[in-house]
Amino acid sequence: MITCVMLLRYGVNPHQAVASYEAVGGRLPFEVVSGQPGYINLLDALNAWQLVREASLATGMVTAASFKHVSPAGVATSGEVPDFIRRTYRLPDADLTAPASAYLRARSSDPRSSYGDFIALSDPVDEATARVIKLVVSDGIIAPDYSPAALEVLQSKRRGSYLIIRSDPAYTPPRQESREVFGVRLTQTSDTEILDPEAELRDVIEGKLRDQWRLDLILGLVTVKYTQSNSVAFARSGQVIGIGAGQQSRIDCTRLAGAKTDNWWLVQHPRLARELADDHDSTAQDRINDLYSLASGTGEVTTAAAAGVRPLTPAERVDWLRDLRDVCFASDGYIPFPDNIVEVSRHGAVAVAAPGGSIRDAEVREACRTHDICLVYTPHRYFHH
Repeated sequence: MITCVMLLRYGVNPHQAVASYEAVGGRLPFEVVSGQPGYINLLDALNAWQLVREASLATGMVTAASFKHVSPAGVATSGEVPDFIRRTYRLPDADLTAPASAYLRARSSDPRSSYGDFIALSDPVDEATARVIKLVVSDGIIAPDYSPAALEVLQSKRRGSYLIIRSDPAYTPPRQESREVFGVRLTQTSDTEILDPEAELRDVIEGKLRDQWRLDLILGLVTVKYTQSNSVAFARSGQVIGIGAGQQSRIDCTRLAGAKTDNWWLVQHPRLARELADDHDSTAQDRINDLYSLASGTGEVTTAAAAGVRPLTPAERVDWLRDLRDVCFASDGYIPFPDNIVEVSRHGAVAVAAPGGSIRDAEVREACRTHDICLVYTPHRYFHH
């Protein structure tokens, strides 16, 4: 068997100039259509593709992810796009296709973090989706296919250097995987088991699991499966709206994800939508940054349109956050202390899915009972490193 080694632009950092990739077993799970990948590009692309593929299989819906630094900034299925994202990208009346809406919803989860993201879509990219992607600052995309018109649009992005990767949905990885760290090779069985929604949500420990929460719990669980551990995710209406990744303490993960969840809701405050006029002279990212600044109450803005808008007052923030409800929460590992439950209750959480196993499981369950939160124990742990 002849193995073909392909060069990368560089490694994790530009000074790591010698970098390459090759197939394990003689077959790659993707094809580079346009552009030249870097090391981090492929890490993002391969993790993001696995996430959207598995989420689409588990939910039966078109799914998109916005990836940054080997963790998702946002994940969503197709559906209604938040109005603030439509306004930001000047798409107020656009008739969006399912892939386009899925990506815009994923990017709206944390649009500041999504700046310069790597995009993944579970389904083929059509021209409408490509035209949306052309509006955003992004490093590349991975999807199972592209229409000829979509390819033409994407290949014109970034003066023709935009990275376009075609994934292979039929690819099955080897049964074992390895990585090398400081001269040591680590090998383990590949985690190829696709999440089964029925099995994942079978063990309801506290409260009653409503049907409308199942999609969000499953989407949250698939998301944390491909997020750097420790990780947690808040989800609502088919959209992951707050992700806490890579913290050593789970309560820190939860607080980080909760703050992002609050921000996602605050930028949709009706007064901001009413008073923040369209500004055609600034960039979309400037408009996003100003919107988040006004929502946080700081009022430090850069665009002319935002200069005359009052930041949200503390009272407005508190009142609006009271309307944030029906949020679900997923954790990649067990919840070690009830403080996590107290924290998620502050962000509209109604259901929690996590593996059991903490010595304080009884306290966690009691906290869920106190805060009227449904608790589901999942059969697997989903650490990702």
